[in-house]
Amino acid sequence: MSLFPEVIERLTEVLRSSEEWLELGRDLRAPISFSDVPFDLGMRWAEKGDLETINALEGYVKEVAFLESSLESGDRCLIFEKEKFIEAFAWVTLQDYPLNIWHTLRLPPGYAYLVYIYVQPEYRNQKVGTCLLGCLMKALKELGFTRLIAGMYSDWEISLRLHSKHGFRLFRRYTERKLLRCISLPPRIQNC
Repeated sequence: MSLFPEVIERLTEVLRSSEEWLELGRDLRAPISFSDVPFDLGMRWAEKGDLETINALEGYVKEVAFLESSLESGDRCLIFEKEKFIEAFAWVTLQDYPLNIWHTLRLPPGYAYLVYIYVQPEYRNQKVGTCLLGCLMKALKELGFTRLIAGMYSDWEISLRLHSKHGFRLFRRYTERKLLRCISLPPRIQNC
């Protein structure tokens, strides 16, 4: 190790905060099981006219112009809706995806990355997320994709349970580090 990275490592040991980011993968060639779409929800792929609504939903933080550009370049968003109201969605990208300044997830051909999955509060704990993820995996498999990658923080217990239930397995762990809680440092990477 050269001197500069070693000095930075020692300097930040006490002053840094860390968060673990996990990358999980699911082979889409393996059997996919899930229940039917619940609660008379309709299912379809998102269109340009859906982007403002998706952007406005609690917790989603991308700009409409970014979403539009992503959709035009091949990203997909599976929607569950009721009476034309979006009740849940799952956004996947089919291209390399920048996770932070230090790491861009490189997607080989046949791979997709689950960027975000969202379920309206009134539909949570009713297996809507489970069904949405299963439907998404089946749809991606039908489109010829062989692997789905998902990323999340290690303390997102609900998301970890959902993905584990669907056969996702941990394959990489990143320890994100920050100096004084605001300056990003290169992550520690551990292949599992």
